Amino acid sequence: MSHIQYTDDQYEMLKEVVNLAMGQAGKDLATILNSFVDLSVPEIQIVQAEKIAQKVLQESVFEENEKVNLFRQTFRSLSFMDGEAIVIFNNETRQMVSQILGVPDQVNAMEELDFMLELTNLMVGACLNSISEQLFNQKMSFSPPELLSENNVLRNIAYETFKRRNLKWEYTLLSKITFVLKDRSFKSDLLIFISEKAIQAVNESLNKMLADYE
Repeated sequence: MSHIQYTDDQYEMLKEVVNLAMGQAGKDLATILNSFVDLSVPEIQIVQAEKIAQKVLQESVFEENEKVNLFRQTFRSLSFMDGEAIVIFNNETRQMVSQILGVPDQVNAMEELDFMLELTNLMVGACLNSISEQLFNQKMSFSPPELLSENNVLRNIAYETFKRRNLKWEYTLLSKITFVLKDRSFKSDLLIFISEKAIQAVNESLNKMLADYE
């Protein structure tokens, strides 16, 4: 298989871009949740479609047999950068909605879902807009977030969602970020999948940024 391979300098620059984007997403998340947010070091790699499920399971903050909820949101910009983001919350986090919102009564299932969709939109939007502004000096456009899978074991979801026949690309630029709240049992994985054609656009932008540093 032939595709773009980033140099060490390009990867370091891309990690810096994603780190800054994570910081913005973490700041916005901390504001809405009223708690300090710990962020993982971003994991960025070009991955073949056949290996996506395995990568998701290997690098997730969640156990393979843990029941989780998957939310999906697609994105695109005028600079041919497009793809989709997957946000994973476990059931414990979803059931904490009333505590997070500071309301005395337990919220219903629909209110829980609405809040998870709002968090997905916030995390994806803040992170991807920052990445796009740094790389292309423009904002992204987004589809509404949607619930992809609910209350299912992570291993089963991963292999079902990322079946080779379900994927439209041969490989992707995958960025994975974990968000954890220190004072609450809240944790979440954000997975960003950038399309094949977008990898070239990112490559060209990174080269321009590196040239500016010389």
